[in-house]
Amino acid sequence: MLKPILYPYKMGSESGRLLSQSLGCRRVYPDRNYKPKRNHVIINWGNSTIPNWYNSPVEWAVHLNDIHAVHTACNKYKTFLQLSGEVSIPDFTTETEVAQQWIDEGFKVFGRQSLTSHSGNDIIIFDSETICTPFKCPLYTKAIRKSKEYRVHVFQGEIIDYQQKKKREGFEGGIAGIRNHANGWVYTRESVNLPDNVAEQSIKAVNVLGLDFGAVDICTERDTGTAFVFEINTAPGLTGTTLNKYTEAIRRICNE
Repeated sequence: MLKPILYPYKMGSESGRLLSQSLGCRRVYPDRNYKPKRNHVIINWGNSTIPNWYNSPVEWAVHLNDIHAVHTACNKYKTFLQLSGEVSIPDFTTETEVAQQWIDEGFKVFGRQSLTSHSGNDIIIFDSETICTPFKCPLYTKAIRKSKEYRVHVFQGEIIDYQQKKKREGFEGGIAGIRNHANGWVYTRESVNLPDNVAEQSIKAVNVLGLDFGAVDICTERDTGTAFVFEINTAPGLTGTTLNKYTEAIRRICNE
């Protein structure tokens, strides 16, 4: 039987702590006294830092989520570059002039002030009433007319859980166009059916990035139903059913 070891992006990660408790395993630092063993299954939980034990002469049995793949997934621009041509993603650019052209054509544009933020943080929304040229963002994406938005958890080529993002009943206010928790949007699995194209694009996105697992944020377009991938989270929030699904998937590997 193999032994799971969790390598979290930070020890303060709540999902990392819950997963390690559920698995009954230890969490390890990049620069302390951990030494890999041949029966270890190392679970990289969103960490793109190469630890000092990474090139240890001992080859551990399994390494879930290569550090270099996680490094790409943590950067929105690098993610889009790697997915481009393989997976359905929004139009994107690093050029302010191109973003301005989209606005002039009547499209809404999202400007990311940080390439490594998450949950819709650090986004500026530009529309037809906005001149965006003075604002320099490292990444711009053309807005999708969203119908439904999902989070799809993929583990080694299979979907282990999925949820749909819905507006919390009774919530008022927030910033229109950004579907995050601060704006009243929450994930639910009640009465949710996952479209085939959403499932297909989610699995493909994780594979193209070279990941073993990831939580794919993806939507369907209002008019065509086309699925568009936004990002892949390598250390997603875990509670209840989702926590149990990840625990079961990792335990299956340890027991094989």
